[in-house]
Amino acid sequence: MARKASDAWLWLRCRSVGLAPPEDLGEILRLVVRVHGYQMFFCMMFNADPHPGNILLLPDGRIGLIDFGFCTRLETTEKRLLAKLFILLAESPSYGVSAEADNKVMDATCACGVKTDNNSSEVLSLFARLAFCKIEPKWLQKDYVKNIMSKDRVSDFPLFVLMAGRCAALLRGLCFGLQENVSCAEEWAPYARRWLQEHG
Repeated sequence: MARKASDAWLWLRCRSVGLAPPEDLGEILRLVVRVHGYQMFFCMMFNADPHPGNILLLPDGRIGLIDFGFCTRLETTEKRLLAKLFILLAESPSYGVSAEADNKVMDATCACGVKTDNNSSEVLSLFARLAFCKIEPKWLQKDYVKNIMSKDRVSDFPLFVLMAGRCAALLRGLCFGLQENVSCAEEWAPYARRWLQEHG
C-alpha cells in the first residue's frame, strides 16, 4: 500500500535520526486531538496553544506535550455549553444539508454567547462548523465561505469559545498540514457525553 506524502516524509525523518517511525500517523494525530478534548472536560485547565512546537514524538513512541504557558480554565456552565455544541456538531450533517440541523447548531452556538449583528442562522451555523468540524471541500471553493459570512458579522463571542476555537484551529491546522482532515467536535464528543453524564 502506498504511503501518503506526509507519512513518507515522517518515515524518512525518523530513519535519519535513528528512530523507528510511527506505525499510524493519523492515529497519533487523533490522539493528540483527543488529549486536548480530555483536558477541556476533565482537567483543571486545557492548553489553548497546541502548536506543532509544543508537541513531541518521543523515541519510545510516546507523545510529549510541552509549554503549558497559555492555558484556560472552563467553568461548569461553559463546559456544559461546549459539550452540547460538540455533540450536536458531531451528530449533524454538514452545513446546508438540513435546515433543522443548521437551526439546532445555530441555537447551540447562540447559547454559548456567540452573537452576530443580525442573528443570521446561516452565519451562526457555519461559524461553529468552521471552528470545530472537518474542513469540507466546498469551503475551499472560491468565495463560498465569504459569500455566506458576508451576510452578517460576528460581533461577540466569549473568551471560552475563543480559546476552544483557537485550540481546535491549531490542532486541525497541524493535522491538515499532515494530510489528516480531523473534526475536533467528533473527537471531543465522547468526552463531552461522558462529562454530561457525570455532571447531570
